[in-house]
Amino acid sequence: TSGEIILNGQSLYPNLDTLKRYISHIPQEDAFDEHLTIGENLQFAAAIRSPHLSRRDRMRRLEGKLIELGLGERRDAIVGSAVKKTLSGGERKRLNIGLDMISMSDVYLFDEPTSGLSSKDSEHVIEIIRGMAHNKIIIVTIHQPSSKLFQMFHKAILLDKGGQLVFFGTPTEMLRYFAEAEHQHQFGAELGACPSCGTTRPEFIFDVLETPLRDLSGDIIYEENSKGQLVAARRYSPEFWRDKYEAFRLIQDVKHVSLRKEAPAPLPAAPAQKKRLPFRWHDEWTQFRTLLRRAFMSKLRNRANLVITIGVAPVLALLIATILRYSESGKYDFASAYHIPTFLFLSLIVAMFLGLTNSADDIIRDRVILQRERNLDVRLPYYVISKSVTLGVFALIQSVLFVLIGNYILEIRGMFWIDLGIMFMTAMGGVSLGLVISSLVADPKTAANIVPLVLIPQIIMGGALIKYQDMNRNLALLYSLSHWFSEHPSKEQSKKMESKLQVPFVCQFIAMRWSYEEMIVAQAKLNPLTGRQDRAQREIDRIVAQQRQDPAANKRLDDLKECLAVLSGLEAKSAAELDRYLASVDQILDGKRSFERAFFKGATGPVTAEQIYVNQKVSDLISNAEMEQNDYRRGNRPNVFFGATKRYLGIKIDIFAFNTIVLIASTLGLLILLNWILRRQLEVRRT
Repeated sequence: TSGEIILNGQSLYPNLDTLKRYISHIPQEDAFDEHLTIGENLQFAAAIRSPHLSRRDRMRRLEGKLIELGLGERRDAIVGSAVKKTLSGGERKRLNIGLDMISMSDVYLFDEPTSGLSSKDSEHVIEIIRGMAHNKIIIVTIHQPSSKLFQMFHKAILLDKGGQLVFFGTPTEMLRYFAEAEHQHQFGAELGACPSCGTTRPEFIFDVLETPLRDLSGDIIYEENSKGQLVAARRYSPEFWRDKYEAFRLIQDVKHVSLRKEAPAPLPAAPAQKKRLPFRWHDEWTQFRTLLRRAFMSKLRNRANLVITIGVAPVLALLIATILRYSESGKYDFASAYHIPTFLFLSLIVAMFLGLTNSADDIIRDRVILQRERNLDVRLPYYVISKSVTLGVFALIQSVLFVLIGNYILEIRGMFWIDLGIMFMTAMGGVSLGLVISSLVADPKTAANIVPLVLIPQIIMGGALIKYQDMNRNLALLYSLSHWFSEHPSKEQSKKMESKLQVPFVCQFIAMRWSYEEMIVAQAKLNPLTGRQDRAQREIDRIVAQQRQDPAANKRLDDLKECLAVLSGLEAKSAAELDRYLASVDQILDGKRSFERAFFKGATGPVTAEQIYVNQKVSDLISNAEMEQNDYRRGNRPNVFFGATKRYLGIKIDIFAFNTIVLIASTLGLLILLNWILRRQLEVRRT
């Protein structure tokens, strides 16, 4: 079936961008947010469809539509899902209709608005739709309407199989037409109307259309349809009824022309305006704010999911940290804690897992709403940003709870903000990846099944479960190419080209590889002790490089050296006392005070700074990386896993800056991909 849609003398699809804002499509399925109330759904619909109106005007219109829909007393009721119903079928249909009634469209397309409703609810819905018909064009698709519903329509179009037009006119004219056809062809069907009681029987029309073909003995003849099923063969084909109606219409047109003295001139078609609507900051902000509020409130109202979302992070932190609280010395001690690297890796796995599971079904639930709103000039980037921001808030809460509990149990001090930042970036990577998965599948179960497929490679190739030096070396691109293109590679050449701590090429595309490396190096280099030592050493190197000989520079240099010496053997009676000494060190490093040995005279006790801030297992990983980078036999400094600095294109780059850029860029790249996927899916086919 093919054809052309003409609206006001203009072809629809060539002028779709101009005309679509005048058209509203109300789908058969419910296209609203089940976690919001009736009033909130209508309020957000009004803001999206009429962002130019003030909030007061939108609320005034909302109140009127609630009364018109008969939903005023139920405005604060949660809509609920199709399974867990809080509204009746009629109330859900009226709400579905009301979302577009609140707009200012000129053409409304209703797809089976009475499907699944009782006769009373169906009548109520059609009455509401009929009330909208003043100065509007209302098109409703309906199958087998009752007598009362059929009489409520102003005009009716009957389409046979294959989209063949077999009648267009008032319901009464349609019944009369097919009654005459029945009498003419003697189909044996009962008449479709009772003149005395005024009732109609619309199904009579289908009896006439689909009158079966019979053999000489009177038995119905069956034939196989396109699906391989046996169905009754029709006496007359859809093409027969199409030709019959065209002949009937031609006769009617001739009669009307003969009665008129002069045919009216056709109205000129209004030229299509190609200009786009002007960009209004107020409208854009209203739309973005509405999408953000709707996404956040929907997530917040899903109480069962909210409890799981908030509760799972502390439970996992408690479980993992308790199991991994072990030291080789017997009594737990952070310096000799055996599983700190494992805990840091698992915290990142948990972050990605939570991000994936929180977002893997979000687009699936919103798809019908997105399809409904695609004609409303809703900015997809606003939708993507609102989703990512909403999910990001919950990911941040989960990360905070996990880091607080896990670091407290394992006595990881002074690393809260750094661990939180890296964990949150990993969680946002999981959120963006989950949204992409949700946009590509149609079923939540399918999305849930894909999550392990995405997460397991992160675990295997993240660099913790299987060390890169123990991994299949053919995964490393440079190593593979050197062996493919060299028939007899020498051992010396291989040693110069590769390092056992280099990351295989495939693993470079694993987000966990970047976040885990940054987390380990941060624990080793940015802890409260090592971070201050490195800062003091950098300041000393800077002053020495300047070769200044003035007294102020010499005094500053002496203070820094004394400060560095104190840090190397800093002791105290408790961790709290150590923190006070470190605060004084910060003042010296900032140049706010001079070094005074007397202040640190009492810095003795059973607790050392190295004991509570430096973990030996983490330090060993960093030491191995530094030894590998500084191996003189290689002739260069390879980019090894856990190396504090890397060199790309001859530029020396700090690992924290580079890995952070990689993690943020990958998240943004996935969100851009999501926006492109949704745009392609929601794009209206113009052919």
